[in-house]
Amino acid sequence: MYPLNKICILNRNLYLFLVIFSFITTENSQAQKGNSKLGAWYSYFVNSDFKDSEFGIMGDVQYRNYEVTSDFQQFIVRAGLSYSFKNTPLKVLAGYSYFITGLTGESEETFEEHRPYQDVIWNQKIASRLYFLHRIRIEERFIENQDFRMRYRYMLNAKIPLNKPEISAKTLYLWTAGEVFLNGKQSAATPNIYDRTWFFGGGGYKFSNAVWAELAYMREITNAQTKGQLIVSLFHKF
Repeated sequence: MYPLNKICILNRNLYLFLVIFSFITTENSQAQKGNSKLGAWYSYFVNSDFKDSEFGIMGDVQYRNYEVTSDFQQFIVRAGLSYSFKNTPLKVLAGYSYFITGLTGESEETFEEHRPYQDVIWNQKIASRLYFLHRIRIEERFIENQDFRMRYRYMLNAKIPLNKPEISAKTLYLWTAGEVFLNGKQSAATPNIYDRTWFFGGGGYKFSNAVWAELAYMREITNAQTKGQLIVSLFHKF
């Protein structure tokens, strides 16, 4: 018989998936228009745990286009200090991000953003093959020539290996994720508490315990529009 505690955990995760799905379908039906252009986000993620310590570092560099190979959208550099609690799946992190954002179309105008952030991250493994990652993120946003604002994010990521019973070296896997963004308060710049939803689906390959890559399609849904993004990511643990 399947353990009761695992059934409860599975039910909670299914509930979270349904919450994310409801955000997606609701906002999709209310969105003003669909944007047919496919964007692309290229990302490199790194993380490392300090030897014989619960502390570590996590960071990423991202380059984003409004179209696959043109029309600059964003350049992002992000880094943080993490702490893993012993004998638990829980990790916390505090970090800082720097953004340069461009406007869609022929405009070459850009603006900067400084964004401290804090994460709470925890992992789950359901049955023998289903891997979940949860992340709660709080962001303090200092955007050039705009008022200070805060944003709250929740992400649920799920992976399942295809050619092995677990995700280890030389494993091909499928993954899906949803992330919901909420503004801290309503203002002229953020008239709605709901900000956006990201919904991902794709695959990945773990070359070794230190290096893996993922390719996915992401649908971004805001109050104004929906837009598709190609997601290309490389991960490096050292």
